[in-house]
Amino acid sequence: MAGAHALILLLVAQPAGEEVDFGTSVAGRVKLLRHANAGVRRRAAELLAHAPPDEAIAALLVALEDPNAGVRTAVARALEMMADERAVPLLAAQLGQERRPDVLVALLLATGRCGKPYVARHVLPFLDHPSRDVRIAAVTALGTIGDAGQREALWAALRYAPEDPQFSVRSAVLGAFVSLGWKEDVRKALEELDAAGARRHWEARGRMLLAIGAAGIAERIDWARADLASEDPRLVAAAADALARLGERDEVFALLGHASPTVRRAALVALDECGDSRALPKALALAREDPDVNVRFEAVLVLDHRGHPDADIYLVDALKARDPILWITALAALERKHGRSFGRDPEAWAEFLKKK
Repeated sequence: MAGAHALILLLVAQPAGEEVDFGTSVAGRVKLLRHANAGVRRRAAELLAHAPPDEAIAALLVALEDPNAGVRTAVARALEMMADERAVPLLAAQLGQERRPDVLVALLLATGRCGKPYVARHVLPFLDHPSRDVRIAAVTALGTIGDAGQREALWAALRYAPEDPQFSVRSAVLGAFVSLGWKEDVRKALEELDAAGARRHWEARGRMLLAIGAAGIAERIDWARADLASEDPRLVAAAADALARLGERDEVFALLGHASPTVRRAALVALDECGDSRALPKALALAREDPDVNVRFEAVLVLDHRGHPDADIYLVDALKARDPILWITALAALERKHGRSFGRDPEAWAEFLKKK
């Protein structure tokens, strides 16, 4: 569950002090990109991420120069979702003048998704940026662009990573090799990272597990099995994902009955991510019956992801949760789907949904 991310996103995106109807029309949301309230502009940009590019891209490109950094970030993320090559010239121009590292991260990721191999030249300079997050975004963008000519630059970033004590940049390079489909590079990078001690750091270890699964490095499957017993839920999730991608889906399905709620939750997500047909009926059962609230809520998110008609009922019910990550994530999902906000008011949401 990306609960923490949703929490942060929603808190910064909420318009302050006013009720705004974001509606469902692209034209209405485009108009809100010029609203006086920066929170409204941010939310409008987020909602336009799934709009038809021909209807929204021109307005989003103009909004790349919004005076508010949060709006620029939201616009870049929307353009990343659109993955439209027409955005590249203005994204590249904005890269050249943006000074905020958080905005640069979003711009680089958008450039990677929108661009073809020729775009790599705009990204390469950021491999030397002083911000570690910006370097990670540059590496990720290169992995998305798919330019085989950047293999040397990526290996250089893996082997020379100043101020990277948690192996964040170096494990991002591993992820780029996975995205590029370079299995032998993945295998070699795993060996080098392992020898350098990367497995002692949870983030790098998690990325290594994900790489093992995504690249099909079957000889490392015992490592994934071992990390199912980790006390870190992030590593358990990565281990379950690796097992599912390595073809052990029956083994992962069996984990849905595990005594540990962390393992049950990780197994459900792994099956859903792999498109296993058993994830949906199992999610329905877990949403109703699992004794752990976090497992039940993860099941609700799977129902939402699969477009199940009961998902909204469970999301509205989750607005009553004490845990802010749960109710804020549920609220974000409802707002994203319906383009309206009734805040944390289950009755208002239920009444609205009855009329749809």
